[in-house]
Amino acid sequence: MNDVVIRHSEIVAPVGAVAIILADAITGRIKDVNYVKNLITTAGKTSMAAALQGATTNNQGIITYCAVGTDGTAPAAGNTDLGTELYRKLISVRSNTANAALFQTYFTTGEANGLLLEAGLFGDDATSTLGSGTLFAHVAISRTKTSNDTLTINWTVTIG
Repeated sequence: MNDVVIRHSEIVAPVGAVAIILADAITGRIKDVNYVKNLITTAGKTSMAAALQGATTNNQGIITYCAVGTDGTAPAAGNTDLGTELYRKLISVRSNTANAALFQTYFTTGEANGLLLEAGLFGDDATSTLGSGTLFAHVAISRTKTSNDTLTINWTVTIG
């Protein structure tokens, strides 16, 4: 039997990066942009692996919602929900390029107002019900959004 050697550089793992864009609702002027690396959860990796092997139950591996919350606890690999989910919305735009998937969600003036300290991507039969589905990615943020603001979250998940 031949021994197989896998080099660290050959291991493929999903990584995420998030752009948080706060804009003035009237003028459209961007007030603030933050770029943050995020954590891909164990549950998210498990779901992606199941989708790769052909699992189709619960829309396995399909990310559909972005959510924001108010808990300032640092994200951890074992997280299955946001600490305190405030608001979730269907992802507005999905696209991909090579080995990266982009998920863009736009929150209007009446959505997700308050001190936002976390965000997450949900899928696997996630619905508009807070806490439903599988948490794929979790990130700590710090943004105060008011009814005078819009918020765009651009989330990139790269397989590399």
